[in-house]
Amino acid sequence: MNDLYNRLDQWLRNRSRAEYALLTGAMTASILFGIGVAIGRPLGSDAMMLGLTMTVVYYWLDPNAKR
Repeated sequence: MNDLYNRLDQWLRNRSRAEYALLTGAMTASILFGIGVAIGRPLGSDAMMLGLTMTVVYYWLDPNAKR
């Protein structure tokens, strides 16, 4: 399991700034939408707004920058 985590982590860190931001935003929106469906209250617009916000923030801050 540790090897799988390390490979996934390395793959994510090798993405460009835009790819990383888009993946983060899409994952955030998908998880929030899934939680909304699971509790019986679809959160479609909330999920989209949070996903968009996370995409912009992660692109702007670039957490994978090599410093």
